[in-house]
Order: sequence, then C-alpha cells, then structure tokens
Amino acid sequence: MDIRTDIKTEIESLQQQILCIKQKGPFLLNTRVERTPGGGTASREAKNECKYARLRTGKGNLLENGKKSKYIPVREIDKYLEMCSRGKAISRLEKKLEKQQQKLTRLNTVAASFGLD
Repeated sequence: MDIRTDIKTEIESLQQQILCIKQKGPFLLNTRVERTPGGGTASREAKNECKYARLRTGKGNLLENGKKSKYIPVREIDKYLEMCSRGKAISRLEKKLEKQQQKLTRLNTVAASFGLD
C-alpha cells in the first residue's frame, strides 16, 4: 500500500473532524478565559472568590470588538469556556492538517523525481 494514500485518508479524516467541531457551535480561536478575583475595595470574601472573568487573546489577535480583552458575565463563563475549547481543538487539528499536507507534498515531489507517479 502506498504511504501517500494513507496520508490522504488522514488528511480527509482531519478535515472531517474540523468540520464536525465547527458544526457544534461557535468557537473562539487563540482566545482564553481568565478568572480574576475582585480587586480594589472589594471585600475580603469577594477577593477570595474568582467571580470575574474575561476573554483574552494572544499576541497579534483581536476579539470581534477590536480589543484584546473583554469582560464576560459570570453566568456565561461556561459558554465561553466551551467556545474556547472548541477553538483550541480546531487550531490543534489545523496544525496537524498542515503538517500532513506538507508531508504529502514532499512525498509527491520525491515520487515525481523518481518517476513513480
């Protein structure tokens, strides 16, 4: 069996997985949820509990509002955590997909140089 066909089937599988995750709902790429305790004049009890959360993006990335961070309501933390985890899974799969495509390209050039097409 040709190794190129194995890589092609793996590429198709990765594309299918990415599509499946994207269909599950909205996702946020390169974004994380930071939980922070109350600061300033907040009570000691409020400082011990992490009630506040915000979305943060990495270097060179912006949220849809054009900023690097956004405070999110307490009741929506789980929703945003799920969106971030979907985005992380998608970016991980896309990196694998890119590596496999590069591998396939290299193998095709080697095969072409030997006349094995």
